[in-house]
Amino acid sequence: MKQALRIGLAGFVGLVAGVGIMFASAAGTQPGSELDPLVTKSYVDQKIAALAGQTGTTVPAGVAGGTVDSAAVTQLQTDVGELTHFIIDALTGVDSLKARLNAVEGGFVAVEVPVGKTVLLGGGSEVIVRSGKTAAIAGTFGGLADVTTGVDLKGGAAVVNQHLLIASRTDGRGLKINAQTAYLLIRGGYTVK
Repeated sequence: MKQALRIGLAGFVGLVAGVGIMFASAAGTQPGSELDPLVTKSYVDQKIAALAGQTGTTVPAGVAGGTVDSAAVTQLQTDVGELTHFIIDALTGVDSLKARLNAVEGGFVAVEVPVGKTVLLGGGSEVIVRSGKTAAIAGTFGGLADVTTGVDLKGGAAVVNQHLLIASRTDGRGLKINAQTAYLLIRGGYTVK
């Protein structure tokens, strides 16, 4: 039982240290700086003892001597599991935001779309039809904004090449490729179907 508590506490300390390192790396801090100070083993032992005191458990023999509370170990394992899931979800969200930011900051992407296909645009996406014959696809709440002429393109309206179009929502707005392969410049999210 003492071994389980030691493993649980070691895992928890390792997880906390890993999260700290991740956030410190994300903030661009230097180890040992004011924002990321170095700590001693005795400091970590004190913090573990304080944490054990708050949860009503005793500290394992490896840290400061004591007995094992199996309910506390189970709760600690549950808390570590929940924290792990939270961190994984946070990292997934950060990766998603980075991908979206790169798409916006990366400028326009050249896209070749064959006849008969559609391009559905994400909210805030911009598109310029460089060549080809295309028609606007309206979404649930309206059409594409042709900001070159200041017109709202309804479903089926012919798109003039070299005009900047913007989809204000992710509601099915996009382009239908009608007569020949179209070459588009797109900035933002899109799906070719």
